[in-house]
Amino acid sequence: MYLSWEMVIVNRRSILVRIAILLVVAALLSVLLIQGTKGELLVFANGEMDVVLDETFDLSGIEDVALDILWLDVSVVASDAPEARVVLESNLPPQSRAQIAVERQGNTFRVEQMPATWRLTFGARERLTLHLPAAYAQAFSARLRSGNLHMTDAWKLSTLSLWLTSGNMTAGDVTCNTYTVQCTSGNVTLGNVAGNGSLNMTSGNLRILSLSGDKHTLHASSGAMRIGALQGTVEQTMSSGTVEVGGLDGQGSFHSSSGTMRVAVTRMTGNLSLHCTSGTIRATMPQDAAFYFEGHTTSGGVKTDFAAQKDGRRTTAAVGNAPTYTLRCETTSGSIKVQYP
Repeated sequence: MYLSWEMVIVNRRSILVRIAILLVVAALLSVLLIQGTKGELLVFANGEMDVVLDETFDLSGIEDVALDILWLDVSVVASDAPEARVVLESNLPPQSRAQIAVERQGNTFRVEQMPATWRLTFGARERLTLHLPAAYAQAFSARLRSGNLHMTDAWKLSTLSLWLTSGNMTAGDVTCNTYTVQCTSGNVTLGNVAGNGSLNMTSGNLRILSLSGDKHTLHASSGAMRIGALQGTVEQTMSSGTVEVGGLDGQGSFHSSSGTMRVAVTRMTGNLSLHCTSGTIRATMPQDAAFYFEGHTTSGGVKTDFAAQKDGRRTTAAVGNAPTYTLRCETTSGSIKVQYP
């Protein structure tokens, strides 16, 4: 078998490229090892975490508590003490630990993680715990670029604002005037939330035990949205995923581009629209409910537990005595089923 000069040249170039890559990698490893022996770039963590910061702060006159964190795991804990307490635990050596700045800016109490020099760490564990007085009832906000946020105690706040770029968010029961929750990548689990506001998820799963108030705007790009009890006027959109509501006492619209939608209605306080571009819709209505029904599917079937009239792809019905509000179900590709429990 003979090789042409062109093939020989290509093979030589490929070998030279591989050698160059190996030399670059070797140089980088050498730098890491040399700097690592000086404790500058390569950091090995200790086994156990030590308390490296533990301070208390007076919250008199404070109307807003704000966290701005880069990568730490954060816990917010209710305390019987009248002061706030900030605790940082770390298993890294002193020069590599997270640096925390705590300051009062007017009526705002701010806890901020400062930017640090990049280091390659092994076995790093760091945790920030904010102890807030259980009686604190003003505004609270937390912004995490990476990490997990836990605030599982019950809270009564004026406003709740949570932003998470990457990680998981867990909160317990929260009563507030307004809420804003935004998660770019991760999972959000909430307890009983009372208030008006918006929740936006780019990628991940949302689970809420109950959500009550006058108005809620809920959006998710992909994943699953599961809400146990939902009360109020709702505007919900889902790009791709599953939508499940265990008990809706309210009105509004639910829209999913692709996926399955299951909504159980306990009471209608206005018109309700369920729309799925590609997927199935399952609506459960109370036995004694009175409502108008309109169903439409381009490709699929419509089934109801009550008598309905079909006119081509459109299905209509007047259910119960003196109906006032309308339940609209529409899917482009998929099936619709409206049933009793």
